Amino acid sequence: MTVSPTIAEWENMDDVSLNNELDVFWTNASKNGLPLVEKDSLYDDYVYVTFIYNSSETAVDVKLFIPGIYDENRFGDLKMYRLKNTGVYYRCYLLPDDVCMSYRFDVTDKKTGKTVKDLDRYNDNRIPKGERKDFSYSVLDLSRNHPDRNEQTHAGVDSRIDLFNINSRLLNNIRNVYVYLPPGYDGTETYPAVWLFDAFVYMNRVEVPVVLDNLIADGMIRPVIAVMFDNPTSESRYTEYALNFDFMNAFVSEFVPVVRERYTMSSNPADNIIGGMSYGGLNAAFIAFHHPGMFGKVLSQSGSFWRDLILKDTNGNEVRNDWLIRQFDTAVKRNLKLFLDWGLQENMVLGSNRTFVKVLNRKGYEFEFVEFDGWHNWANTRKTFPVGLMYLMN
Repeated sequence: MTVSPTIAEWENMDDVSLNNELDVFWTNASKNGLPLVEKDSLYDDYVYVTFIYNSSETAVDVKLFIPGIYDENRFGDLKMYRLKNTGVYYRCYLLPDDVCMSYRFDVTDKKTGKTVKDLDRYNDNRIPKGERKDFSYSVLDLSRNHPDRNEQTHAGVDSRIDLFNINSRLLNNIRNVYVYLPPGYDGTETYPAVWLFDAFVYMNRVEVPVVLDNLIADGMIRPVIAVMFDNPTSESRYTEYALNFDFMNAFVSEFVPVVRERYTMSSNPADNIIGGMSYGGLNAAFIAFHHPGMFGKVLSQSGSFWRDLILKDTNGNEVRNDWLIRQFDTAVKRNLKLFLDWGLQENMVLGSNRTFVKVLNRKGYEFEFVEFDGWHNWANTRKTFPVGLMYLMN
């Protein structure tokens, strides 16, 4: 158990002194925000990060929820501890001083068993930006690179989002497709295109429409169409995106032609970027590898390159053999340009992506990559997406 200097002081105070101290603390938290971040003289590159939740009820259990950490044992059970005879709950960790991550509080009423998902009320940095939604998360961002570009900075931008669905005969399912059309789009010009999997992530976590509005208005990229594909079910993505030849065939023979028939888009592979996060990033590289004449650029964010064609063997053990990386290594070099990113704390992803970079370098591919200090978490994906897009488009 890690305890910050502040929490250690609070635990040793009498009730009167503690309540007086907390009054001052909450006033300061309203101005300076939370979580509480404290430097320790023994550590140059780590800080004490204390997550604090203030409840009017004491008959509750409070747990942190941090997406994308999976079996990371350094976070323990994520249970937050009640501070003596108060409604204050806390949990402290020693974390890298450039970490970026999202989180929320799961608050369970001990009497009813009902759990409420709550944000950090003293933290205005959230995913998505702006007004709080049911699927919002708070963000701790100590990173010093790649500024956020998902805050609308230009008024009166006349971009728009189209929504329609595609019925796949080959896959026997229907999915929503969201299409970002840049300012001034009227169908008379031909535009480059970005094709993205996991529409919910790119619409509501990365906030692609706002990012593109800002990049285009600032002259950092030329106007572009972004096509974002939803999943028929939450389970379907794990089969469709995992090195699935049937999905690839449906994508190139059904999905792409339908979209191109609706909009004026370039068919030049150099103008077509395919991308995604996690399994979506794996899927993007997989499709581009087999169809470089359709997609000349890949944007893979925390790509799951550790995957094999099968997920588990006959004994139920997860199979990790970097299947797609081996294809890149043994096959004739494709005419592809790639951008990759991944987190230093992503246990499954880190090693495979570093191996992929070695293969790409040895084979002479044009590529760039970014490593960030964090987990398999959208807080970083939204920061590195514009970096990758600018590299691939310029």
